[in-house]
Amino acid sequence: MEKSFGQVMQEWLYGDQGYYRSAHIGRDFYTAVTLSKLFGGSIARHILSLLDSSALDSSVLESTPLSLPLHIIEIGAHHGELMCDVYDFLSALSVGVMEQTRFSIIEPLESLRKKARETIAQRAITQVGTLDEIALDEGESVFIISNELFDAFACELVCIDGDQELLACVCCDGAKAPMSLVWRDLHGLAYGDCAMDSSLESSMRHRARRIREFMQRFGITSGEIPLGWEEFIARICGFASRAKSWRFLSFDYAGLGGTGGGQVFSLRGFFAHRVLGFPEIMQNLPALFTRCDLTYNVDFALLEQIFAAHGACKLFSGRLSALLVEFGLITLLGELLEHSPSEYRTQSLRARELLAGSLGEKFMGVCFGG
Repeated sequence: MEKSFGQVMQEWLYGDQGYYRSAHIGRDFYTAVTLSKLFGGSIARHILSLLDSSALDSSVLESTPLSLPLHIIEIGAHHGELMCDVYDFLSALSVGVMEQTRFSIIEPLESLRKKARETIAQRAITQVGTLDEIALDEGESVFIISNELFDAFACELVCIDGDQELLACVCCDGAKAPMSLVWRDLHGLAYGDCAMDSSLESSMRHRARRIREFMQRFGITSGEIPLGWEEFIARICGFASRAKSWRFLSFDYAGLGGTGGGQVFSLRGFFAHRVLGFPEIMQNLPALFTRCDLTYNVDFALLEQIFAAHGACKLFSGRLSALLVEFGLITLLGELLEHSPSEYRTQSLRARELLAGSLGEKFMGVCFGG
């Protein structure tokens, strides 16, 4: 039988034996969270700047502050380390803020929630499985955080060959394991003007139509097509619109405008800190299935389009390194040097990786509000 690549990627990452159900971050890849607590500390300083109206006149990042009471929410919290860092720094850097602030983390995978419960056990942080489980108090402002979230959505792959749009499909054996990649005419698959292989399920035609409609709606010609973004962003904007004011700050692999019409994809795998390119993944599908991470560059222009379609606007964006400096990471290092020289030595090396290492350049942050 055949499935679209997006269907296989969903099973690869989130199925019963999916990679994210057992992945140990640090084994195959690092994140800004695992590199340094100052990542969360810098976000905490940014939140405090939004609560301090006197700081806004000089800020190039914001025009409208948040206010107390405040609800801070992390989506895709994994083991909960980022929220714990934000919590600890807010507690250390502020007076009177913690008493009027609620903290919630959202992690849909139960296997990860178990570890997160241990991580947050000593802090007043609530854990839930979905955004629908969170009720806002009257007059609350909301600050939502995500890190490496949008690149974890399964994506379809579409390339251009002459005047044809080709959709990546995967031949699977009876045990549903992927065996090989094939390319199908997307228009023909969607509207039935080409011969369909008998192994294709009827649902493929509906999925192909969804892919073409998504591409047409947002002006996409090829590349990674993250169908799940739109429904997810609609839920975020619908939830946040009930708050007094809101911000959504997200960090992810940078992609400044898509792959641009060709057969080059940013899709790649991470296995034991080795990057696997798209051709290598396709040549070794059965061996790599569920055993390595799959990710791709986030098209921030597309992200902005979808948020705008749901009533939100982009407030700022920039490279991770530049934003962390703007948020006050250097100031945090100076305070750490004054109070704990030994910890400063450790954190300064890690901060250097955030600012000058590959993460600082390859990652981008963006903030939306309504």
